[in-house]
Amino acid sequence: MKTYQIKHIDAFTHEPFSGNPAGVVLDAKGLSDAKMQAIAREMNLSETAFVLPATSKSADLQIRWFTPNAEVPLCGHATIAGFHALAEEELHGMKGNGTYSFGLQTKSGILGIVVEKKFSGTIVEFQIPVPKFRTRRKVPPELLRCLGVRSSEVLTRLPYVSSSYLYLPLKKLTTLKSLEPDYARLRAFNNATRTLGVCVFSLKTIEESSSVHSRFFAPAVGIDEDPVTGSANGPLGYYLYRYAVPAGHYIPSLILPDARIEFIGEQGDFIGRRGRVKIRLRVSGAGVKHLSIAGEALTVMNSTLRC
Repeated sequence: MKTYQIKHIDAFTHEPFSGNPAGVVLDAKGLSDAKMQAIAREMNLSETAFVLPATSKSADLQIRWFTPNAEVPLCGHATIAGFHALAEEELHGMKGNGTYSFGLQTKSGILGIVVEKKFSGTIVEFQIPVPKFRTRRKVPPELLRCLGVRSSEVLTRLPYVSSSYLYLPLKKLTTLKSLEPDYARLRAFNNATRTLGVCVFSLKTIEESSSVHSRFFAPAVGIDEDPVTGSANGPLGYYLYRYAVPAGHYIPSLILPDARIEFIGEQGDFIGRRGRVKIRLRVSGAGVKHLSIAGEALTVMNSTLRC
């Protein structure tokens, strides 16, 4: 029986028991797919990240992500948690304060990671693919029934779009807060449409400096509601730039020193897991050339796994 170091980490927050919790196995070499799935089921968190040696010469290391039910191709918060854990343990060369860059091998391609390690804390920035949205003519009535939303509550000035996730804009933050989806019905809808989850959002926010507030539901992969979803917030920032800003909506943002645009995504407040996601876009000409998410994390449990 082998032992593995495993951590329970809250991502997109600097406060314990908030943000989005993830499991991280720091060296998963030797674990079979079935064993990784069993560990993720035992952890029973939305995702568990497994750090592995890279099999591509273009990458420095590899991460695979598992929900309690299935492997997923991309997970933002568990990646933030994973590199926070590696920096905390001074692994992969991160022995002192500084900025470290990595090529991360994933099932979504080789993605860039930048870790800023400081005395005041660690910020992890994670490149994600620029989404290829498909604009839908109208919102399916079945989706509205799954969510318990009336058609009059949808913000029709903005489009309903799909990628691997569905994105639905609502007019009011209060409507977003009061959502009580029928998860069994939503699971069937996601399976029928071959989508992994639904991001429902509002341009109305809790904090004035924030750009968007969202909730994310993915019962088809074993997550009824995810507290803070990096892989949904990243494309949501792209959505704001592509659709909301041109439509005349005021979206709070920052211009970073390197000329990138930064939006702040709010999530988790309505289920007691407040988190904030920095969404960063590099724009060239009329398009977004680079998309990333960034955030803090906090280790709340450090343990040994025997299996």
